[in-house]
Amino acid sequence: MTARKDYYEILGIARDASKDDIKRAYRKLVKQWHPDAYKGDNKKAAEEKFKEIQEAYEVLSDPQKRAMYDRFGYVGEPGYTGGGRTAGTSGGFFEDIFGDFQDIFDVFFGGSRTTRGERVHRTVKGEDIHATITVELKDAINGKTTFLEYDRKIICSSCKGTGAENGTSFSTCPRCNGTGVVTEEHRSFFGVFTNTHTCEACRGSGRIIDRRCPVCHGTGDIKERHRVRINIPAGVEDGATIRLTGQGNAGKYGGPNGDLYVRVRVNMPPHYRRSGNDLLYTVELDYTQAALGTIVKIPLPEGGFENLKIPAGTDPNTIFKLKGYGIPSMSSGRRGDILVTIKVRIPKPSSKEKKLLEELAKVKGIS
Repeated sequence: MTARKDYYEILGIARDASKDDIKRAYRKLVKQWHPDAYKGDNKKAAEEKFKEIQEAYEVLSDPQKRAMYDRFGYVGEPGYTGGGRTAGTSGGFFEDIFGDFQDIFDVFFGGSRTTRGERVHRTVKGEDIHATITVELKDAINGKTTFLEYDRKIICSSCKGTGAENGTSFSTCPRCNGTGVVTEEHRSFFGVFTNTHTCEACRGSGRIIDRRCPVCHGTGDIKERHRVRINIPAGVEDGATIRLTGQGNAGKYGGPNGDLYVRVRVNMPPHYRRSGNDLLYTVELDYTQAALGTIVKIPLPEGGFENLKIPAGTDPNTIFKLKGYGIPSMSSGRRGDILVTIKVRIPKPSSKEKKLLEELAKVKGIS
């Protein structure tokens, strides 16, 4: 005897679920487990799971079958109608499902259905394009307007994107009779199950190209060299992405263009590191400079230098701040600072330096 299945558990719903709850759960599971959409490796398991989902919905979506299942734990032998409908018959289970199955159909086949035997394409957005642009640190501070040239696909003007010569050289697909989909029936213990998939002959278009467009060779699009202006905002961070809507590849069936995503790389000078809106700079001094004091020139990111006074007796790792010379905030415009860290170099003294240091140690009373 075949083990009885818990249809409520299969659909992941409570036993008091409403008809709408059942339908929502079914649609969600179909999108996940349909063999044509399943992304995992075990296709066989997905097919079995899909069959269970179909069985559960067939019973629970029918009020009389559901009542019998709730009472007895099964719905009778094949052919049982219970005053209702047998699965697979006209006006039955699949009639109800496909009557409001538009969204699931779109997920699998990339199109929309109207009346039976008729199919129309839904618009498809064009593919996005990704590019990278490099700017100097001063450009990241002040902002910059630059231009980017790249290749993108546009609609072929000769065939208007159809791929056929003059846009009219088509014939009805003999495999699907122009519907764009192929329907296959499978019989099981619970009735007839219908599996609908995109026609592989016409790729869902419902039409076969008789003569390909000589300009695009049947693709419906051609490449063009495109030039676009890009505004680099002041304060932009390395790795930031700028999106330009509609600057990507052309869409299909009247769909909009894709977008252009430009990744910004900031060319940092080797002596600088960025921390938020601050710039980090390191100065290495001789121990005599740290002891006696000195003035060092700090290079500025926009060019030129700023004199920084190092007072006598400065300890290693002391940090000085050049206020307002950093990178501006993209929100407030307020500039960060340059933070200068002092490193002290203590080399091995020469014989002359050693004698002087020994005299200095005696003066300071250091043994």
